[in-house]
Amino acid sequence: SSGINAEYGGDESAPSNGLKHPTASFFHICFRSLAIIAYLFCSLLGGGFTLTFVLVVILLAADFWTVKNITGRLLVGLRWWNKVNEDGSTEWVFESRKEGTSVYHSETENRLFWIAMFTSTFLWILLFIKNLFSLSLGWVVVCITGVFLNAANLYGYIKCRKDARAKVQGAVGNFLGKQLWNQTFGTDQASQQQMNQR
Repeated sequence: SSGINAEYGGDESAPSNGLKHPTASFFHICFRSLAIIAYLFCSLLGGGFTLTFVLVVILLAADFWTVKNITGRLLVGLRWWNKVNEDGSTEWVFESRKEGTSVYHSETENRLFWIAMFTSTFLWILLFIKNLFSLSLGWVVVCITGVFLNAANLYGYIKCRKDARAKVQGAVGNFLGKQLWNQTFGTDQASQQQMNQR
């Protein structure tokens, strides 16, 4: 597999404080929270394993789709996907908003996005370990589903973030390099021209 890094957007601007996308922020928390709540309490309320399993998987799938296609783009300006080429090879595509458009999402949304991503993945890992040691193999399958779907999104967005930072660092490095070059050799050229004029 290979990866493609790209940029998108560039014409949006908004203040960078508060919640610019309250609906997206709500659903970023909603499905993942409901999945964990259903896992913990559905059986206590009379739901059997099958009902709990189906409900949790549906909520996890809804969360995966929402985060991958909507909230990642709106809350942190990142998106990713995996495509299969004609030759059968897979390709990861990572995108970030163009430089200068980060104000489209707020710092509050950024923190909300990443805290929710890491927390839910960590909780599913803990539940997986608990069920593994208690030999509750049916619940282990549920937890594996939770870990896999949460970790897949987390990996994709971490990769997007790293690529976005690399682009910014590269742009800053190029700018500083040009400034250093201009100051070093531009001064020498100006001095040489003055000497030639004399």
